[in-house]
Amino acid sequence: MKNQLQRYLPEELPLVINLQYPQGPVNLHGHGFDELVIIQRGKGVHFTDNESYEISAGDVFIIRKGRSHGYRETSNMHLVNILFHLDAMNMPRSELKKLPGYHALFMIQPEIRGQARFEHRLQLTPEQLAHVSGIIEDIINETRRHTPGYEFMATAHFMRLAGFLSRCYSKMYEKDQSPMLKFANVISHIERHFREPLDIPRLLKMSSMSRSSFFRSFKKSTGFSPIDYQLRLRISHASKLLKTGDMSVKEAAFASGFADSNYFSRQYRKIRGRRPKDDL
Repeated sequence: MKNQLQRYLPEELPLVINLQYPQGPVNLHGHGFDELVIIQRGKGVHFTDNESYEISAGDVFIIRKGRSHGYRETSNMHLVNILFHLDAMNMPRSELKKLPGYHALFMIQPEIRGQARFEHRLQLTPEQLAHVSGIIEDIINETRRHTPGYEFMATAHFMRLAGFLSRCYSKMYEKDQSPMLKFANVISHIERHFREPLDIPRLLKMSSMSRSSFFRSFKKSTGFSPIDYQLRLRISHASKLLKTGDMSVKEAAFASGFADSNYFSRQYRKIRGRRPKDDL
């Protein structure tokens, strides 16, 4: 199977699409990159080292890099396996990260799939699945033809796909506000208001979680505490301002939510490995 043999992604465009028509049984295997799986037809069982879930047409989920998984009991199952490396793609995500569905699908659900028993996966309607299939075809055309500028166009189409799936997730759970989407709303809120002081009581209320559960889930989903997550958002924003050449270090610090430019410089060097003025 192609998805068993793929070990590396192209450096010029770390994005590969495998069409498994049909997908037969696959033993446990893992990769050094993330996978976006879209079930287009049929059904089967997706399993990991210690869990298994029934999957069918319309199901969409992310497999984190390094996580072993496989398929069994497949029945006319057609799937699209999208292998990608977001950081290496240099894909702008600042606006995408403001969508709760993005955090739910790409960050939270892959980390808590076991404890949630796969109950909060994205399930596309037939109409949504048809639209997604069209975007996938656009990506495939670009990556196969290698027309000049294909890297840019393929990345743009992948952004369309990520944005559309994120919106679908938000729409799917907007009425009942699942615990996962509530938590995703918290992360999106921080993304939108990173310049403002972090209001932990408000975030706890938004998530409907206890303090200990909230901090544990936040660290597991993002890799950081809420304060560290916000700090990195501020540093990232300041870096962009500095690189435009229109602001001084102090102005960029204040425009990014810092009240102390010295503290800003220390944190900038700690996170970026260089001084703020090096980016001027």
